[in-house]
Amino acid sequence: MKYLSLAKYLGIALLVIAGIVYVFGDPITKLLSYQGPIIGGGLLGWYVLNSVSKDRVIEDDKGEKLPVISVAIRKYVFPALILSLVMIVPWLTPFMFRLEEENQILFLGSFTSMTVAGFIIGYFISSLKFIEKVIIYSLGFVADILYFFIIYDAANLFGIPESVVVNDILFLVYGVKFPEGVLFAFYIIKKVRAI
Repeated sequence: MKYLSLAKYLGIALLVIAGIVYVFGDPITKLLSYQGPIIGGGLLGWYVLNSVSKDRVIEDDKGEKLPVISVAIRKYVFPALILSLVMIVPWLTPFMFRLEEENQILFLGSFTSMTVAGFIIGYFISSLKFIEKVIIYSLGFVADILYFFIIYDAANLFGIPESVVVNDILFLVYGVKFPEGVLFAFYIIKKVRAI
């Protein structure tokens, strides 16, 4: 159960780091740190599901062990994912972000909403089939790339030099998205038993 402990502590660490960025970061860094509460909450959601049902697992047709709860809640996965998107997307729009800059208490709402949405996603992700996980991850990756263009445009709203924004975006692409893509590629390769 080393993965459970790793998920718990990594989720907490990501939430703490993202919280620090939300408090002390500049506007563009705050916009770019949206993945912290989502992934941190997601890891904690996955941790809760798997720690509660670690003794109650079933084996699917491919030999993978799944928590019984994830099979029982399968019919609620897509409504839960839609609810999570509804909780995340409005906070990522330049309009809401401008309101957050004017009223700092809204950052607490943004952080909390994204953390809860991430928790929901993490809790329900085990219920998805392999191909559904691949499709959802791919759509999320495309959405992240499109979001970079929105951030680039949003820099004009805050008068931040484009060179600073480009550096932040490049850091996110090479420091977060590329390793994330590599890990997901290894997950896919392992699932199709290519290695």
